[in-house]
Amino acid sequence: MTPFDIAILVAATVLSSALTAVVGAGGGTFLLALMLLHMPPAEAIPAHGVVQMVSNIARTWLLRRHLAWPIVWRFTAPLPAGSALGLWLFHLLPEAVVRTLIGGMILLTLALQRLRRMRERDMPIWGFVPLGFVTGALNMIVGVIGPVLGAFMVRKDLRKEQIVGTLGLFGVAGNLVKLVGFTLAGAALGRHAPLLAAMAVAGLFGNVIGRHVLDRLDERLFRLAFQAVLIGLAAKLILVDGLGLP
Repeated sequence: MTPFDIAILVAATVLSSALTAVVGAGGGTFLLALMLLHMPPAEAIPAHGVVQMVSNIARTWLLRRHLAWPIVWRFTAPLPAGSALGLWLFHLLPEAVVRTLIGGMILLTLALQRLRRMRERDMPIWGFVPLGFVTGALNMIVGVIGPVLGAFMVRKDLRKEQIVGTLGLFGVAGNLVKLVGFTLAGAALGRHAPLLAAMAVAGLFGNVIGRHVLDRLDERLFRLAFQAVLIGLAAKLILVDGLGLP
């Protein structure tokens, strides 16, 4: 990997962390897409998990007073079991198929959110239990699941700080379980250690930038931006990653 490649990945980490700190999700998918240009998936997915976990720890700490704990423990409890299933499926399912399904799921959850707003109802809080299990499985297969979680986290009973902070803690738990799983499966990240250290520091810097933007962002504008990012990511997952369109 050339110094120019390393510089691109470090700069992309700053941008992706700032984006995620503002809209709650999306930066991780952007960063993983770039990492896949320089590493095979078996290395890029766990390496991406290292960078994202550091970034998510920082985001969670900055918003620690706003975490939605009743949602957190329901989501994290089934994560390990789902991750074990996902690790088993990692070499069995075509990646393009999984990415297409995730893109479709994002669009479906956004549509369901609009219907729920019309009914004045959000997903029941117990729904985060099966969501945690499914997230654990998909996180091992495609490496990033934040956009799907973001679609479920836009709720009337949560403020923007609660959404971003809780998604950050979801990322900490999901990436930790993912790293344990890939390490047990034999992934070796030692040769990328200097790059990952630089990207981790860049992620912390991006979080600080994004946190200041979040404080000054209008609630309605935040939700519109959040949903726009999700729709854009869904289109990329379906059209580019899934169907292979240019």
